[in-house]
Amino acid sequence: MRAITSRALLALTFAAGLNGAVSTTFAADAPAPAASQPANAVSPAFAALFNAAQELLKGGNGPGALAKLKEIDALPTPATPYEQYLILRVRAPAEFAVNDMAAAATDFETLLASDQLPAADRLQTLKARASVLYTAEQYPKATVAIQEYLAAGGDDAQLRELLPQTQYINKDYAAAAKGFQAQVDAAYAAGHPPTEKVLRLLATSYSQSDNDAGYVSVLERLAVAYPKADYWRELIARAVHSDKLSDRLYVDNYRLKVQLLGSVADSERLTYAALAAHAGYPEESKKVLDDAFATKPFTGADLAEATRMRGEINKAVASDHAQLASSEAAARNGKDGNALVSQGLLETVDGNPQQGSQLMELGIAKGGLKQPEEAKLHLGYAQIRAGRDADALKTFQSVNGPNGLSAMAHVWVLYVQSRQHAAAAPDAAASK
Repeated sequence: MRAITSRALLALTFAAGLNGAVSTTFAADAPAPAASQPANAVSPAFAALFNAAQELLKGGNGPGALAKLKEIDALPTPATPYEQYLILRVRAPAEFAVNDMAAAATDFETLLASDQLPAADRLQTLKARASVLYTAEQYPKATVAIQEYLAAGGDDAQLRELLPQTQYINKDYAAAAKGFQAQVDAAYAAGHPPTEKVLRLLATSYSQSDNDAGYVSVLERLAVAYPKADYWRELIARAVHSDKLSDRLYVDNYRLKVQLLGSVADSERLTYAALAAHAGYPEESKKVLDDAFATKPFTGADLAEATRMRGEINKAVASDHAQLASSEAAARNGKDGNALVSQGLLETVDGNPQQGSQLMELGIAKGGLKQPEEAKLHLGYAQIRAGRDADALKTFQSVNGPNGLSAMAHVWVLYVQSRQHAAAAPDAAASK
């Protein structure tokens, strides 16, 4: 968790509230002051020791200040209530400066209960107590103290930021989520993403308070602003399981993994290759197997099956290449756009996404499609591969269908947004 303001700085700031040295109005051996005498009068002996202690504290000498205050106990005349209050005003921050958190917390609490504390100094004292309790890792008490400070009108940005962290540590996840969400909203309103740490804390707070919708919304923001494999892996898994995935879309699931994660798991390579070949895209299947054989993940029966499949797929690839021109001509002359869409996806997985996306756009425009929403999903994929991110974003956002279509398209949307965010980051840094 974030560290609090340095002890020395807080001590000096608080001591400065005394506005310099105290003055005297009667001698140490004088009789008790009359009722008309000021209530804030102090003896010369007290004033000398106290002023020395305050100067030591201002100079950053906490131990020296405490030692000088201790000398006051040896004075022949007991300290008056006002003098006791003055001692607290220096002793509490001095204890904080020397890391005696228990004593500092007690003394700041006593100060707050004192009728000698001016109303103008109460907010500063509330802030000091909250800082002490947080630094002492007394998080339940720190939570209450920070809330009291803020309720009294305190506006310290650091304490406001620390409040949800203390609530998080106290396992008050619902309250922590509210605080972290406010920080996240403020960051986006200011035109920049929150830190990854704050987003992760918010995500965990939502998860621990059984707010799955809130958790997913933060997970998506993490993936966009801080694209990491763990975030993408969970979003893909949620998309696949959020709706019953149609058999045709399983190969699209693998395409999504390759694009976002860099590859599929070794255990998935054989299935991916078989699905791509069955769907009519042997070039895609060939690449999956070629990559697999380069890293040698297969053994035993899987190796035998992959070797057999590889021979058949190589023949299919050769056949497709020989018929490529005639297949495209037939697709262009077709009565509907189905063949154009299929040919466009074939070109895309064959390494020609620019040509592929153009063919699919022609097919979608021609109409009469058996699976129009899947066609748009594949078009968006081709546009991504062709580097046409702005077009891909619009295409994916237009996909609306059951059986996992919308869920999968949404992950693609997040992926495009993450690419756009990464592209904009250098420009934003350069403008500062």
